[in-house]
Amino acid sequence: MIANSELRLTSEDYDKAFTEVSFLLDMFVDTIGVFIGKSTPSLAVAAGRKMANNMPIHLTQPTPENALDELIRVFKIQQMEIEGHFDTGEAVISINHCPIRSVCLQRNMPIDGPACQMFHYYMAGIMAELAGCPARPKTISTGESCTFNLAFSRPR
Repeated sequence: MIANSELRLTSEDYDKAFTEVSFLLDMFVDTIGVFIGKSTPSLAVAAGRKMANNMPIHLTQPTPENALDELIRVFKIQQMEIEGHFDTGEAVISINHCPIRSVCLQRNMPIDGPACQMFHYYMAGIMAELAGCPARPKTISTGESCTFNLAFSRPR
């Protein structure tokens, strides 16, 4: 029989892992800001597009509406408290207990600062790839619950 250490993890192990991941994300966001500067949103969108190609999603009709439905479905499977709908042509995405907010609180990073913005652009990249048209995020609210909109540009 194979000994699976992941079956013996304690809540202290999870707390230590969260602290480590928070530290790494803080350093990652800070380093990208220093080296990439104003192109940081482009990098986050590119990362999101790459992620979309690795998600268990195949759309026969790639539209923003279908992409949003699938994005919500996949992230809910991962236990994220996420909802989304369309309002006046824009996707409205709301996340309760946002994991990025938890990291920001752990590391004393500003809510709606670089980490949050990078996450919103990352999500825009996922949606752009799935929908087949560019998406641009706009933060609506942050806090325990975070809401941001995605505006889509239709391909020509």
